[in-house]
Amino acid sequence: MQRYRFLSRFNYLARNYSHEHPQNELKTRCYCRRWIWLNTAVSSYDGETVIAGDHILKSRTFIWAAGVKGAPVGGLPEGTLLKNGRIAVNQYNQVEGLDGVFVIGDVAQMMDEAHPKGHPMLAQVAMQHCKLLAENLKAWAQNKAPKPFVYKDLGAMATVGRNKAVVDLPKYKFQGFFAWFVWMGVHVIQLIGFRNKLLVLINWSYNYFNYSRDIRLIIRPFSRKSKTDNL
Repeated sequence: MQRYRFLSRFNYLARNYSHEHPQNELKTRCYCRRWIWLNTAVSSYDGETVIAGDHILKSRTFIWAAGVKGAPVGGLPEGTLLKNGRIAVNQYNQVEGLDGVFVIGDVAQMMDEAHPKGHPMLAQVAMQHCKLLAENLKAWAQNKAPKPFVYKDLGAMATVGRNKAVVDLPKYKFQGFFAWFVWMGVHVIQLIGFRNKLLVLINWSYNYFNYSRDIRLIIRPFSRKSKTDNL
């Protein structure tokens, strides 16, 4: 019998969601609540044994989701490249100490009172960065004052299984099949062009009714070495 463990070093499963019922839905969909360990950090894994605090788990399959980190960029002023790989920018997405150099999206860390650690790494943040920066570049070209960036939180959504999703909006929070339908609709609407929308709907419909779970990965053959191979 296969068992799945979900370990998080924090007291929540998803950082960008509220700690109300969307988190509970995520917990419910992770096969079983008792296999979720919060406030538990993984310290090592040798291919067979996972060390997580006082817990020792035997597993030959281990998925480490440690987040993302930006690639280092040379030539930046001292102090602008932060430890997490993000680049410190001002309210106009401009790199501190550099004129005419702008950073947008996940790699930009714009800190304010509401977001002392920077904005969340979400598509909406990058889209709002792009829109405002384009307007500000036009304003500068016309010798007009630029507008500072103010993040508008539109909420977050995630699918957590077949017919299951969570939607965490500023005023409304819901889950289940309707949330899954909303998640699907929003993603289709965001696509560019009617042809793309139609093709995605057809592919999703086919996969839904045929339970297709094709893995679209290109990987090299892998065979696990036994301990006797190293002798």
